[in-house]
Amino acid sequence: MSHLTLEQELKTAGTYGHFIDGDFPIPRGETAHVTLNPANGTPLAHFAEATSAEVDDAVNAARHAFLTVWGRMTGRERYEHMRRLAVELERRTERLAWLETLDVGKPIGVSRATMRDLPYTVDYYASVLHGLTGETLQVGEHDVLNFTLREPLGVCALIVPWNYPLTLALLKIAPAIAAGNTVVLKPSEVTPLSALELARAVADAGIPAGVINVVFGGGATGNALIHHPGIDKISFTGGTETGKRIYAAAAAGLKRVTLELGGKSPLVVFDDADLPRAIEVAKIDSIRNSGQVCAACTRLIVHEAVADAFVDGLTQALAGVRIGEPGNDETEMGPVINAAQLKRISSYREVGHEEGAHFTECQNIDTRADLKNGYYTAPALFLQASNEMRVSREEIFGPVQTVLRFRTEEEGLRLANDSPYGLAACVFTRDSARAIRTARTIQAGTVCINYGVKAVVEAPFGGYKQSGIGKERGLQAMLDDTQLKSVRLYHGRT
Repeated sequence: MSHLTLEQELKTAGTYGHFIDGDFPIPRGETAHVTLNPANGTPLAHFAEATSAEVDDAVNAARHAFLTVWGRMTGRERYEHMRRLAVELERRTERLAWLETLDVGKPIGVSRATMRDLPYTVDYYASVLHGLTGETLQVGEHDVLNFTLREPLGVCALIVPWNYPLTLALLKIAPAIAAGNTVVLKPSEVTPLSALELARAVADAGIPAGVINVVFGGGATGNALIHHPGIDKISFTGGTETGKRIYAAAAAGLKRVTLELGGKSPLVVFDDADLPRAIEVAKIDSIRNSGQVCAACTRLIVHEAVADAFVDGLTQALAGVRIGEPGNDETEMGPVINAAQLKRISSYREVGHEEGAHFTECQNIDTRADLKNGYYTAPALFLQASNEMRVSREEIFGPVQTVLRFRTEEEGLRLANDSPYGLAACVFTRDSARAIRTARTIQAGTVCINYGVKAVVEAPFGGYKQSGIGKERGLQAMLDDTQLKSVRLYHGRT
């Protein structure tokens, strides 16, 4: 597939509309959002903003499908539908990869690897749903059989951000529909392309109408979904402040919530660490998706005995990163998402300077003519920093990390926990007893020891503190999409 051909297709298609009740009706609203290619700032496509009536239509379609079709199916029937969806996604891997690269700015090699994993996400939950069972309870009554049932919640509103639009959409959709729910997905207005292709895959896979609906738009569309009385659960991934507002809105209707929010994750490097491996993890967390990853380790907490060597090694590694056009197979890091995000990242340079941190940019890209039209920034480090500084406490969401030094294990772990966030953490040490102590002590939803991959579909993922509520991934995500019913059957004589 030529990405130039795909770009031309997108640009000449007119305004894209929503996917409601198994169809793509003509959009009724007059407002549209333009999605831009972050590598050069040019428009890619126009997407309609959903009206309140269209949100109503999507929720009502989901409710009807839940009550009449999907909620009544056996697990095996849902499994067979989900398998067909996985096949459709696999068939579209290359197209989806290019859509994500054009929309988000990820290097094409990264997008391809990500898209190849997505059919497995659907397959995983299609298989796990067979284990969605209740249990028989031992109660203190001779004539009562007490057992539990796991039942779906109903209609779930799924709101996903722009950094991993399709991955996060499927990580919400797959467990929800496996459990028997129906859904309304709202992708970010900044990166809607892969959600459109997902809707086409849903239609081609023969998923019953109304089970998966997609509405496009910005904050107004999200608000309409959040406050809709027909929504039983809200699952949101994004910023902590937005998550707090959603939590408050959900409380008014006693809606269930899953909130996967911000992070300022620590990478704790002890003096006995495998230093090259720790440096590689720090490098990857800086450049993966241009640092726009909620679980990225952006606080590098390094023992003073190895701090100089660690900083030298990391600086050298980041200096060699291949920054460039996302469509190039050799590119390791592309642009950030848009001009607003680039401005936000750049503003922290002045914040750190005012606080007394030393800003070190690991490459000079100012003279790169090939990057001048895109939203590019170089990997950077804040040195001579303290954990009280804003650059150590606030989520910058770019390829910027702060280096903090410590002397004792207690001090290192105190620094790791001294954060409003608790999404993930990495620890490097060869001492197995220390590894267990740190895993128990660090306040984070995921702690990786001598390893940098923080999330896989088979294991639960979700934060402590202001990093969120509930879990995504793993069996727990599907359990969070159900409600537990106790059934008490009297079988004595009447």
